Amino acid sequence: MIHQLRRLAMIAALVLPGAALAATATVHKTPTCGCCDFYVEYLEAEGFDLEVVDHDSMVPIFREAGIDRTMASCHTTEVGPYTVVGHMPAEAIEQLLEERPMIRGITLPGMPTGSPGMPGDKDGPFTVYRITGDAEDPEVYGRY
Repeated sequence: MIHQLRRLAMIAALVLPGAALAATATVHKTPTCGCCDFYVEYLEAEGFDLEVVDHDSMVPIFREAGIDRTMASCHTTEVGPYTVVGHMPAEAIEQLLEERPMIRGITLPGMPTGSPGMPGDKDGPFTVYRITGDAEDPEVYGRY
């Protein structure tokens, strides 16, 4: 059901003149994950209007969104019709919303050091993948 609603929202955003994707985003996370809390703070500082939903487990959320475990992280964010997985840089989300590609979303798998909400220094560009359901041969969306 969630997939059908997202698909309809994506089609409306792509075809209806002036249709906005969303002014708000929903972050799904577990209540005990500190880096998820830091990521929420990061998105708010970047100007996103957030709703935060805590879950006992993220496994059902990833399964419902069609995210393979190899492409998962510790949280996911719904922005308009898109699913954004992991410690995604705001510029990647903004590019997604500007370009409006016909994909389910984007993912930054794992919890890379230095990514938004994670400690440490960034040691190179983060590779962001399109969410296509094909974990065997993921498509690169961009590097940030």
